[in-house]
Amino acid sequence: MVSSGEVLAVDVWQAHVVPLTSNLERAGLAGNVLLDAQMTGLPKDSVAVPLGLELIDRAWLSDASAQLPDALVRAIDDGIRSILGH
Repeated sequence: MVSSGEVLAVDVWQAHVVPLTSNLERAGLAGNVLLDAQMTGLPKDSVAVPLGLELIDRAWLSDASAQLPDALVRAIDDGIRSILGH
């Protein structure tokens, strides 16, 4: 998950990403966010895992597969902040 188009507009070779999993049992863990397939357009219900925040080469990114509602993006941002202690 990349948080916004503005992030991709910056001319750098890296991007921070939050991994997604289809293991819905992870939704109950602190900071994780359940992503309902009907709300997000993802192929199935998933969980964003901010604790797995990674820095990757942007060449690994492909076209967007879904657009998250603002409320879910804020929840994931809150999860990242809690992991980072902010």
